[in-house]
Amino acid sequence: MVTIIAYFALAGFGWLALFQIALALGTPWGNMAWGGTHRVLPPALRIGSMIVALLAVFGVAVALQVGDIAQMSLPQVVLRPALGAFAVLFAMSFVANALSSSRAERRQGIPLTLVLTISCGLLFFLV
Repeated sequence: MVTIIAYFALAGFGWLALFQIALALGTPWGNMAWGGTHRVLPPALRIGSMIVALLAVFGVAVALQVGDIAQMSLPQVVLRPALGAFAVLFAMSFVANALSSSRAERRQGIPLTLVLTISCGLLFFLV
């Protein structure tokens, strides 16, 4: 069960990482993130997107290790707190996306944050 849930987390973190990297590189998808007010993100938000992408890559490593899919050499003591922090972070992101005035951001952000909130929350309680 844990491995299956970890694969859902991997899908979410992969989706998030690739999306944020694309935003940081200047793709015109800014209406789907950061409040949806920019078609192409300004430099400060591009930096923010790279930081989020790095956080998502860390999430990939956590999910790989927790799901016993690959050994990432992360200290065991880090895994459960990281999953709890991710679950809370993505729950707050879900609310922000749901309240966004950008329809495109809602359509992209709500499913993504739901997958990540639920999978990280379940993994938190199962590991």
